[in-house]
Amino acid sequence: MTDPEALLLLVDGCIDWSVDLKQYHVLAGEPLRLKCALFYSYIRTNYTMATNAKLRLIWYKNKGDAEEPIIFSGHRLSKEDDSIWFRSAEMEDNGFYTCVLRNSTYCMKVSMSMTVDQSDEGKCFSSKIRHVEKAEITHNKMIICPDIGDYLAPYKQPQMTWYKECERVEWRSSIIVNTTHVWIPEVEEGDGGNYTCELQYGSRHVRRTTLLKVTALQTSQPPKVLFPPERQDTSIEITPGKDQQLHLFILWLKR
Repeated sequence: MTDPEALLLLVDGCIDWSVDLKQYHVLAGEPLRLKCALFYSYIRTNYTMATNAKLRLIWYKNKGDAEEPIIFSGHRLSKEDDSIWFRSAEMEDNGFYTCVLRNSTYCMKVSMSMTVDQSDEGKCFSSKIRHVEKAEITHNKMIICPDIGDYLAPYKQPQMTWYKECERVEWRSSIIVNTTHVWIPEVEEGDGGNYTCELQYGSRHVRRTTLLKVTALQTSQPPKVLFPPERQDTSIEITPGKDQQLHLFILWLKR
């Protein structure tokens, strides 16, 4: 029996893993490291081992149905090991990027999606590319600063600032604000909103925003009847054969 990957290689000349599940999001003007997903999800080797095996890593940007080789200027865009570094992402960088690992007898490729967006007017984030988390009232919640590992310098304390609704706030004493996360031991209704972490990265900043949605506690108890009061009978007198209109009112109680 022929291996399906071998058939794909024979027909197309390259094993194509289509688009990787991981999506990259960045605000315009901020840096981004786009990593070739082959080395992290598809093959059991790293960039150094692949290079030692005489394999070349080539990058393309998808434009329509075509893939165009990327020309690295070294100023705003550079290739470093298994990654593309965008020193300052721009709106024109939106799209799909394909990394191809090959030699004369071997070829494998995968594409990655990259979204660049502008901040909402008057805001420090884009509502289109923010993360979303949920928390129940009275429960604890940790809000992490996601996807910043590539921008942390080893053996150096990162310079991180946290904002809520794009403003520096005075957190209540029970909330612990750390470099990489905010810890809320007991969530309150007012804790809902947008949390932005801002990491100093050279002369630029890396920002990530998480929208926290606060929900009521889940319960298996049925709703309580407010009116009429419990165990109070209510009677309505009607005349047989006569039309009667009943006016019903539904009251909701928010706890």
